[in-house]
Amino acid sequence: MTVREYLNSVFIRSPGEIPALTGFRGVAIFMLYYVHLFRNYEAQIIEKNFFLSTFLHNGSASIDMFFVLSGFLIAGPLLKELRKSGTINLKAFYIKRSLRIFPPYYIFLALQFFLIIPFFARGGGEFGEMLMSTRWRIVFDLTYISNYYPGTLFHGWSLSLEEQFYMIFPLFLMLVFHRIPERFQLPSLWVLVLLPMAYRLYILPAIAAQPHPSGPYQAWIYFPFHGHIDSVIIGIITAYIYQFRRHWVDYVYDRPALKSALLGASVILFFAYSIFVFEYLPTIEGMVVRFPVFSILSALIMILSIPEGGWVNRVLSWKWFIPAAKLSYCAYIIHIVVMIPLSRKIFGGGELHYYHIFLWFIPIGLVIFFFAYLFHLVAERPFMIWKDRYTDMLKARRAAA
Repeated sequence: MTVREYLNSVFIRSPGEIPALTGFRGVAIFMLYYVHLFRNYEAQIIEKNFFLSTFLHNGSASIDMFFVLSGFLIAGPLLKELRKSGTINLKAFYIKRSLRIFPPYYIFLALQFFLIIPFFARGGGEFGEMLMSTRWRIVFDLTYISNYYPGTLFHGWSLSLEEQFYMIFPLFLMLVFHRIPERFQLPSLWVLVLLPMAYRLYILPAIAAQPHPSGPYQAWIYFPFHGHIDSVIIGIITAYIYQFRRHWVDYVYDRPALKSALLGASVILFFAYSIFVFEYLPTIEGMVVRFPVFSILSALIMILSIPEGGWVNRVLSWKWFIPAAKLSYCAYIIHIVVMIPLSRKIFGGGELHYYHIFLWFIPIGLVIFFFAYLFHLVAERPFMIWKDRYTDMLKARRAAA
């Protein structure tokens, strides 16, 4: 591999990559930018508007989009392998996941512990003392349990939840799912979707009784594995249908009018829910069914946009989503430490309007991508090359067997 190929890899579509899914990931990361930018400056916005605030807050649906995509992309190959061979190569799966996930995450945690936190603590005062006194909580980040015990990476809860999914899911497939008769496999996955919903419904009265429901909602529902895993399971269900009930999918693909109608309705409902349903209100639509609603709509948009043709496919297949998608993991990890100081330079402490968020989240996002690109070259790309070589070695072994 030449230096030029190494540097340009994020701008080139990988073999077998589905263009629409690349765009789907790119849209999700920009949604993440505007929700975190808004939440940092919501208090400075004058002339509050419920619908605009609700829409910007619901940028957090980007996390459910990522969860659906992870469930789809991880479950698909595993389900296919299990159906074909009756087992899963756990060693290969965990090695590939480790090379993909661990290096950027742990490298950033080291930078945060030794450089970033001390740098932001230099100003002293109560904030600086708090940063240094809570630095020990990095142990929860290191062990991927920060969705239950807050660590130093405040948005690391989702990475913890996904890592718990990676650890548990292959074992679940081999030890439990494989033993379920085929006709009951899909219904069993839907039962797993209902379990977190039942938990959220059970805990809702306790959250509603709190003077400030948003905090308990995040701690008891939003962050924990058992409160939010249904978004990932919906991605798994989507993979199962795409793999083993493909005639259902092809039935829609073969009828362009039906596909367009379903896709258009899914997009409209996604935006409608984003505008009218406020996440932090202790209601059934806000705290109980919100995750599956966004996840099912995301799954429909994702699957229905895969075939070429149609405006959604053309938008999501736009070539500039390629680097956005390839850098999304590194961008997710580092975005807060870039966004906060940069946005403070832009916004300061003065009064803001909603248009400031809409105007600046893309330029700020592009700056985040620049730093994510540099971080990717050092902390992610070398290990991705090792992962690809390991995958090629496994393919060669299977071909020779």
